[in-house]
Amino acid sequence: MKEMMYKIAAMQPVDIDPATVKKPKRRNVRISDDPQSVAARHRRERITERIRILQRLVPGGTKMDITSMLDEAIRYVKFLKRQIRLLNNPPPPQDQASQVVTTSWVSQPPPPDFGGGGGGGGGWYKSGENSINSN
Repeated sequence: MKEMMYKIAAMQPVDIDPATVKKPKRRNVRISDDPQSVAARHRRERITERIRILQRLVPGGTKMDITSMLDEAIRYVKFLKRQIRLLNNPPPPQDQASQVVTTSWVSQPPPPDFGGGGGGGGGWYKSGENSINSN
């Protein structure tokens, strides 16, 4: 169930521009001028902004508390890493009859118009591709 939700979410576009993240408006709050308080407030604001961006990236993140959302973010990143590994290294096909090869490197004698004297011996060339111009 989760993986299906992750797959759907991975295909959805997400706008993570920090400018679009709405900042809460403060009312009737006195803001301190103390440098330590200012630095702490900026740090909290950066953390809050990043949490909001992460909530938009994680499926269902806006409907969870921060702790649950961070746990879900970890699971989602692990899922995405597995998907990348699977897409980069697809598993070998189970039965040879269903295997379709569109372009592969094969060892065969060169085509007749290769121009190499035609003297036996195999050569390596890419099948399904005409890379020699005969003039």
